[in-house]
Amino acid sequence: MQRFVKNTEGPLPPEFFVAHDLCFAIHDILTQLLVSGEQSGVFEASIQFADNCDAASFSEAEDIFDWLETTGRREDRAYVLKALVLPAVLSDMLHCLYEALECSRKGKLNVTYALVRKPLQESLFVLESILLDEVDFADKLATNPLMLRPHTAGGVDGHSRRIQRVLEVIGGSEFFDANYLAQLRYEKVEDGFDGICNKAIHLFTEHKAIRTELLNINFIFSGYDAKVSQWRYLYSRLPYVLVYAWRVIEYLSASLCLTHPDYELDMSRRVAAFVTLSTSQCAHITTELKKFHDAHQEWILEHCRQMGTPCPLKRDVERMALTGALPEENEAHVDARHARFEAMAELVRVRKRVRDLDRQG
Repeated sequence: MQRFVKNTEGPLPPEFFVAHDLCFAIHDILTQLLVSGEQSGVFEASIQFADNCDAASFSEAEDIFDWLETTGRREDRAYVLKALVLPAVLSDMLHCLYEALECSRKGKLNVTYALVRKPLQESLFVLESILLDEVDFADKLATNPLMLRPHTAGGVDGHSRRIQRVLEVIGGSEFFDANYLAQLRYEKVEDGFDGICNKAIHLFTEHKAIRTELLNINFIFSGYDAKVSQWRYLYSRLPYVLVYAWRVIEYLSASLCLTHPDYELDMSRRVAAFVTLSTSQCAHITTELKKFHDAHQEWILEHCRQMGTPCPLKRDVERMALTGALPEENEAHVDARHARFEAMAELVRVRKRVRDLDRQG
């Protein structure tokens, strides 16, 4: 199978290639969302004025957010802040994830685990906060930003309840388990990122679940066998959380500008195909991970049935992961679809340039 990542040099064992590429595929999809959104003006928020006096009051205001608050425009303030915060937080997440995956490929797993902590715990928490109640998010950001830290959720149980609400909003309960997502992100247990990320950041840890062993320093003396164990955990669990993060970000971005249904299906096919291909490489399959993999495989089968294509073979799923192609879909048709996506994106960019010129004129 051809790989997404062109630079395959490094000690990463082949058994983790597919899961590594799945993580990078999520990164690339989100990067494209960010870049195209910025180019097309998706993250620019507009405010409707009631009359000329309203507009004049706005133009004379020294601080836009003070004006929005004093004029009682909480919804407008929330929308503006969502359009401002989403691309900024997403950009920071993508920088961390890119470097984490590159460090993993090079065998620098202490750096990898140190870098994934903020995106999984803090950045995603902020995006979930916007999704659940953007007005409440804006109020907290304006009056007490410390309330947007993960520990305010009320422990792992609080995170579980919160994530369950997110899953109900985005329609993700078929694929994910709220308790398991909370455990992976916030609980100091053997099957959780919080513990191993803390060990990667600190030379010595005292929590009973991650206490540094006698005559040891966290991550410092990791030999090859230890690194394989660290890779195995990373690539069996990180895709689960990243696919969830993608769904959250996709939902948020759609609230600013709807994604073309064909493009959304193309990306969904790629991700589902990668998840299906990575199943055999996933270590220590839990009930929740089995649900995740089975649901994506079932989605592919049902999607192909609805599209009137044959049941996909392994080679079809491999091709789907790389290009979004349906079984037996010819290359010309796939290329034409991708060209259509680019043409639609260019049209949006042109319209933005026209709007910008109108404003300047």
